[in-house]
Amino acid sequence: MSVRRSCFAIALAIGLTISVSQSANAVSDVTYHWGGYQGVGGNLKVPTAIGTLSDVTAIAAGNISGMALAGGKVYTFGSGYAGEFGNGSTGGFRKMAKVVPGLPAIVAIGESMDTDVAVTAGGNVYGWGRNQGGQLCTGNTTEYKRPVELTRLSNVASAEGGNHHMIYLTDSGAVESCGTNTQGELGGGAVGKNHGPISVPLPVTALAVTSGSDISAALLANGQVWDWGSNRFGQLGDGSKKQKSSVPVEVPLPSAAVEVSSGGSSPPNGQTLALLANGQVWGWGCDTNGQLGNGSRHTTNAMPVQSTALPSDVTFTDVVSGGAFALALDSSGNVWAWGDDKGGQVGNGYRHGTVRDPVKVLSGATMISATASDALAQVG
Repeated sequence: MSVRRSCFAIALAIGLTISVSQSANAVSDVTYHWGGYQGVGGNLKVPTAIGTLSDVTAIAAGNISGMALAGGKVYTFGSGYAGEFGNGSTGGFRKMAKVVPGLPAIVAIGESMDTDVAVTAGGNVYGWGRNQGGQLCTGNTTEYKRPVELTRLSNVASAEGGNHHMIYLTDSGAVESCGTNTQGELGGGAVGKNHGPISVPLPVTALAVTSGSDISAALLANGQVWDWGSNRFGQLGDGSKKQKSSVPVEVPLPSAAVEVSSGGSSPPNGQTLALLANGQVWGWGCDTNGQLGNGSRHTTNAMPVQSTALPSDVTFTDVVSGGAFALALDSSGNVWAWGDDKGGQVGNGYRHGTVRDPVKVLSGATMISATASDALAQVG
């Protein structure tokens, strides 16, 4: 699950160029989906159009649902069995669903496992869908089929979630979290469910947050990446052999990062990818499906490795982690995919077990998103 919004003023202060998946200039066009998204007809082996909207500024893939932000309104699609449509129903749609009712103007969207959130320009945040881990910070585990304001939070800029937990980034660069915490993925120094929010101790302010199944991470204003949560497959990226960390640890990257994305939808997988300021992509964690993009397939990489299988003659502007696969967007609008392909996640028309060498699957894209076994791209 990928970074969706950054604090640009902080980035400019340290000379970083931040690439994000929410574009202020996107103008009309088509949302494509591929992979194992059951809500739109099962495994899709190639990018398939699921809806056309104008002025799309963000997309967010969910486990079996997804969202698009267009003209300040939130649209949902796929399956709504846990209330992800936000309209009181639990039905399913094959294409873009109606706008989520009852929301003010929205500027950012994010998702957790079957849970959706939306953020206003004033930093108010609304949530709906599954809440069984308490990830909506409401103080309970009630499932919401319509949006509710998350009043325990304020000044929120963006949010990203994993397996029943959610990480919230504030406008000041502080990080807060709520939800399931069996592996310390809330980052507050303890283990166990916490309806919070709790504060995540970081050495400097954060630009962006990301989260996988039971791992979370933050991109800091100095270009560092810090991880916390499970380390079963080296997801912490610090080379340690400890099973988990309930406090953030620094990932030793060779240079400043401009984007970070954690993935993994169940304990047997979990990886993080980072896009560096020099254009290189590095990854760490589980690599059983070649999702780290270095052409090999090791069980784990507890230290960052460069994704050397990616083409060297293009400039990458975005990278996202799915469950056990990954996507990258280059400056020409081409989408590249690699890793687990059992559900068509690589999107090249086949369903191979593993694709270790990245393949180009779509052109003309402006945004990408991925989670579990599903991928989204915005074209136009």
